[in-house]
Amino acid sequence: MTEVRKLLPAEAHPVFDAQVAAINHVQRMPPSWGEIAFYCRNNWTGVPMFPCTDEFRLAEIKFRIGGRAYKADLSCISGHIFDFAITPGPKKVAFEPWESEPVSVLLRDPLRAPMGRKETESLPPQWRDFLAQHAGDGVHGWVLYDETTAYRVVLYDAQYLILAEREGRQFILYRVEPSGDALYYLKEHDGIPQPIEQEIENVM
Repeated sequence: MTEVRKLLPAEAHPVFDAQVAAINHVQRMPPSWGEIAFYCRNNWTGVPMFPCTDEFRLAEIKFRIGGRAYKADLSCISGHIFDFAITPGPKKVAFEPWESEPVSVLLRDPLRAPMGRKETESLPPQWRDFLAQHAGDGVHGWVLYDETTAYRVVLYDAQYLILAEREGRQFILYRVEPSGDALYYLKEHDGIPQPIEQEIENVM
């Protein structure tokens, strides 16, 4: 949080400081703590909010521990900080000192006016082609997402973009961190994403 604060415009410091002080519950998601979520129980009522109430990534922090590189993205939603998405999962080194100064980047200005939507995602070309072929269709009960509705999730040591899901249990994924070209299929929440080596329609 200290590194993120350094990136923010001075006008944002009072709001950021108030939000950090209001956090009274931190949830580290198993198995590798790839997502660390921040909560203000019972809610954020009365806590100062940023003007931008969109869902967006606020800052990116790159650092090294134990000879390994890590990247953490801090996200905001509804005007307040929400979670860190960290790849690879930092559970084994979470309380170890960083080896050197981090490299930090402010991704969005939280003081800007809201656009009324979450930030768009970059889709892989094979998924754009699939959407073009199935525009407006439901494929065997699957919900298909485009660049405005796809969303990110951290699983084990990677961050994925969810491109489609069925009944909240099965997912088509695209790995964004570390980056790659393949699509993945996740059969169950507690499973391991598997590369799709056939036509997407056959998986669905």
